[in-house]
Amino acid sequence: MKYCVRYGVVFGCLLGVSYASGAVDISHTDFSERVINFIIFLAILWYLGAHRLKALLQSRQQEISSRFEQAQDRINEAKRGREQAQKQLEEAQKKAADIIATARKEAVVIAQKYEEQCSVDIENLIKSSESLMFFEQRKARVELVESVLKELFNSNAADIDTQEYVRILNKKVA
Repeated sequence: MKYCVRYGVVFGCLLGVSYASGAVDISHTDFSERVINFIIFLAILWYLGAHRLKALLQSRQQEISSRFEQAQDRINEAKRGREQAQKQLEEAQKKAADIIATARKEAVVIAQKYEEQCSVDIENLIKSSESLMFFEQRKARVELVESVLKELFNSNAADIDTQEYVRILNKKVA
């Protein structure tokens, strides 16, 4: 409204100057009435539409402001999400490193256990094979003694007394 009044005053001054100078003769036209009507029209338009225009502009300003705030909130939320994802990634990497270290330690322990078990099994096999060899040697001696005795008993060629048999047997067994 202030602007309309200012423009009206400025226009009125210019109109008064143009009348005073006499350079332009507008006495036979209705120009001044039309200007006054236009100024009144602008004043009415301003009076009736200024509140609506202000309300429209304020609502538009608030809408833009709320969209901007929403965008800022989304940006902040995305930053928080990114930071949280980064923390989770770091934690997962730490856990993975811990799991790998634990697995390596367990692998070493298991390998040692298997080595110990294998060495115990090898020792047991050696002992059992030695005892088996001892029994087999003994069995072979017994069989040899039996075969020699059978031969001697079945053969009449050699008459040997009992003491001689015992000596031969002791010699063969030892």
